[in-house]
Amino acid sequence: MNINNEDIAIQHVNDLRQELERCRLAQQTKASRSEAAAAAAGSAKTAGKWKALLDTIMMMGRRLL
Repeated sequence: MNINNEDIAIQHVNDLRQELERCRLAQQTKASRSEAAAAAAGSAKTAGKWKALLDTIMMMGRRLL
């Protein structure tokens, strides 16, 4: 099989395109994971606020008894 410079260049371009696609997929995956982590952290903060409010109400109820 005879490979000339044009064939090598075409193969190189194809390899670069595949690598670019892999990088795009990796960035999308990383972004979606970071968004999911941020959403989970936000819900944990909200749960903490509700727990603090519930604790305050319970303490007020104990004082009335």
